[in-house]
Amino acid sequence: MQSVESKILYNDRLAEGYFRLGLSWKTPEVKAGHFVMLRLSDGMDPLLRRPFGVFRVIGAKGKSTRGTGIELLYRVVGRGTTILSAKRPGESLGILGPLGNGFPAPQKGRKVVMVTGGMGIVPLYLLAQRLPEGTLLFGARSKKETFLLDEFRELGIKIKTATEDGSAGVKGFVTALLEKELSTDTVVYACGPVGMLKAVSRLCLDAGVQCFVSLERSMACGIGVCLGCAVRTINHEARENRNYKMVCSDGPVFDGKDVDWELL
Repeated sequence: MQSVESKILYNDRLAEGYFRLGLSWKTPEVKAGHFVMLRLSDGMDPLLRRPFGVFRVIGAKGKSTRGTGIELLYRVVGRGTTILSAKRPGESLGILGPLGNGFPAPQKGRKVVMVTGGMGIVPLYLLAQRLPEGTLLFGARSKKETFLLDEFRELGIKIKTATEDGSAGVKGFVTALLEKELSTDTVVYACGPVGMLKAVSRLCLDAGVQCFVSLERSMACGIGVCLGCAVRTINHEARENRNYKMVCSDGPVFDGKDVDWELL
């Protein structure tokens, strides 16, 4: 983990309310599921850092880019991201990271299925980069939210889409696609809204399929000190089978069967 000042390489608008942010950073190895905490101002507003998942590492392996560091994707949803969207190349941001525990690598021979909704796609790109093959099931409200899928296609990932309004792929929820993908040799990786993750975990548990989920919670510190991102988990071996873990330091990736979904 490092705490450094980073120069903004680019902060490009991808679509209405969506941005791609490049940050210069000589970072330790970043794994799929890692995140960083960004300090958006030198003043008191906003006071707290904001968490952002790492989409990919840039400038690796001699590829021509606009710099070397990490790339984040974000959607403008509040004051913090509104401030971030106005930042320009050359300005500085404070980075704390990489943080958290990422997705474990799949065992050899396992069929990998990634399930995501909306901005939950962010931590899955680094995972997809390391796969010889895999399937991405993407859920969204409409076709307007599918603009990032081409980057996964370039990796050779098979993509199936579900949209609530039927404007792309099948009409309905992404969990309907998942039911057809589950088999005894499948491992599932998921990130997205809590309702989707709960449904995905239930389907996998019923099918006897291993499932890893990346949770999203509000965070103030990112290192397990403030206890603001606690979730209740299930210890299947202990007599007292309920305990709390921090999404930032114990997660954000958990085995889906270990999360007490009734309290999320």
